[in-house]
Amino acid sequence: MRITNGIINNNTKSNIILNKEYSDKYNTMVATGQKITRPSDDPIIAIRALRLNNNISEINQYHGKNIPDAQAWLDITQTALEQTAGVLDDVKKYLTQGASDDNTAEDRKNILENLKALKDQIYSSGNADYAGRTVFTGYRTGESLTFTANETKLYTMIQNFTSDDFETMNYISGSYDKDVKDIGQYVSTDDNQTNVKNNEVARLRLAYDNLTDSQLKINEDGTTGALSQNFVIKDKAGNTIYTAATFSVEKLGTNQKANDDLYTKIGDDEVRLITTTGELILGKNVAAQMRKEGSNASLEYSKKEWNKNDPRPEHYFAAQSYDADASRLVRYNYSEDETKAVTDPDRFYADFKDQKIQYEIAYNQKIEINVNADEVYKTSIARDVDELLKVTQSTQDAYDKLKKVEELEKSGSITNPADVKKLAELKDAVRKEYDLYNEKMQNMFSHAITIFDGYSNELNNKIAAMGSLDARLELTRSRVSDQLENFKELADENINVELTESAIDLKNAELALEAAQQAAAKVAKASLLNYL
Repeated sequence: MRITNGIINNNTKSNIILNKEYSDKYNTMVATGQKITRPSDDPIIAIRALRLNNNISEINQYHGKNIPDAQAWLDITQTALEQTAGVLDDVKKYLTQGASDDNTAEDRKNILENLKALKDQIYSSGNADYAGRTVFTGYRTGESLTFTANETKLYTMIQNFTSDDFETMNYISGSYDKDVKDIGQYVSTDDNQTNVKNNEVARLRLAYDNLTDSQLKINEDGTTGALSQNFVIKDKAGNTIYTAATFSVEKLGTNQKANDDLYTKIGDDEVRLITTTGELILGKNVAAQMRKEGSNASLEYSKKEWNKNDPRPEHYFAAQSYDADASRLVRYNYSEDETKAVTDPDRFYADFKDQKIQYEIAYNQKIEINVNADEVYKTSIARDVDELLKVTQSTQDAYDKLKKVEELEKSGSITNPADVKKLAELKDAVRKEYDLYNEKMQNMFSHAITIFDGYSNELNNKIAAMGSLDARLELTRSRVSDQLENFKELADENINVELTESAIDLKNAELALEAAQQAAAKVAKASLLNYL
């Protein structure tokens, strides 16, 4: 093959250009510190870099945002639960004191005032929030757990009951409710001690008292109307096993005897709703069916007047109300299917089982970080405290009446033999009333110790669960931190150059380029004439 000068010159130019490309390549690598400047330089490195950078971004999201957010939420929740546990411990101290049989009138007053103060504190911790989001309200993080001020707002709600909710309460009837000084005018044969009785009453207690007396209801179309109430008991399978023959709605008044009749005179197949106290009083046959294991029932009722620190019903029940402008019906905890009747239990959710807030803290690893209100801040806590306050106040009132009668007796102002006899009968009646209330108070406080131990145990279990989640979160944080470092090292090794080696490669490329240029200079001088 004949090699011409043109061929030599072209090859020489190609070699110089190639060496310049190598020099430029290694110069760029040294300057940028990276192996490639565009994907076409090395597609494998480019693809691997994209994957590694994507992994680093995901892990950064877990390590820098998700895990810290979840940690902060858990910390706020755990702090609130611990504060509530402290309040419950304080309540139990006064329960122990109230269960004593040697409480003085001053002791009862102290117990009364302290329980009132502690009742408000129980739910205050439930309004804890993280970055403006309340932590115990499920998905409704923009709403407080309780009413923050007295409010007038109509709610219609559905409360479910099971056989575990059935209870028998002691109701003391025949209390003397007139002014003690009016012995001659008011004391009659109806006011003697034989009329003061301890009655066993079967009941179901609602979550709220002071319900709407008119039993006003919010209809599904947003209008208001009267509640159409009945009481149906079902078994575990949902089959109806009993329907109360009569459902009546009453409220307490000023007449003691009439109030006593509401509790003590009820038909065997009757259910009576006392709106003032929020109680369902059950007749004998109804109670027999309700106490059977597995029995369940539900009741739809309304409440309009709310006090500060009352738990908001939307965090506990299927409920409906109006928005702030009273222009739109808002429904809480109802299912997706709006075609079924309200009485269908599939229509609504009874609790917050589906309202779990999850954080993804690592690849394919999620953690539930919230505790729902109905798990720890039960409406029954406030109702239990209210009943303790009520029995303590009743005991104190009976004691005060007894003291007034004794003072009247000692004053000598009652001289008429008939009135003296009436006063003696009244004294016996009021003493019996006081003894019954004092005994009831001790029994209720003793029983409440067990009940509040149960609340404390549930609360402590949640606190322990929060501790376990916290430990799990810390382990995940450590693991994710290690993963982040490992992926960063892999990404560096994949894309970054070894500067020492690159500098040597650059120097070699420069030497090769110089050598190529020198060779080209010599070759360029030669011609065919020189050869000849």
